[in-house]
Amino acid sequence: MSTYLVVAAAAVAVLVAACAPFGSSDAVHTAPAAVAPASPPIVKTKLVTPGSSGMPSQIVIPSSVGEVTFLHQAHTEDRAIGCAECHHQINAKALNTPHPDYLQSSWINCKACHREQNRVKQGVYACSTCHPASPTNIADETLSAKVVIHKQCWNCHPVSTGKEASRSCETCHSGNKAL
Repeated sequence: MSTYLVVAAAAVAVLVAACAPFGSSDAVHTAPAAVAPASPPIVKTKLVTPGSSGMPSQIVIPSSVGEVTFLHQAHTEDRAIGCAECHHQINAKALNTPHPDYLQSSWINCKACHREQNRVKQGVYACSTCHPASPTNIADETLSAKVVIHKQCWNCHPVSTGKEASRSCETCHSGNKAL
């Protein structure tokens, strides 16, 4: 019996030693900060076809109810929609920039909806509708990608209007899970 214990202990030691390089957190921290992403990517993209503009022709967005295939090229090139119409953070400034200065170089005009005699509307348009209590970086400063993507699609494809893209959730979501 003691022979089996010695063999088992040796096998465990060999396995631990073999797996250590793969799970070592030291390897992760040796990458230079300049190449480390600030946050994980929110989408995976299909490879760009040769001869295209350099942008992905399709973007596949993971979702708990099935992947969503967004026809990027159809929106940017075929319909001539500008990048900043969807990617409003293209001209983003530092998080500690005051609100009036923050959006000067952007198409976003918060005051269009939030202004009421120079005061921010409350209720539906309260600051907390778009902003978390304590943002730590620009990704925390705005709505989640899921909300932004749905709102962007609904600008042209409103729910229940009969437009092809909004007839049902399954038009975009390929999965079989219930929403």
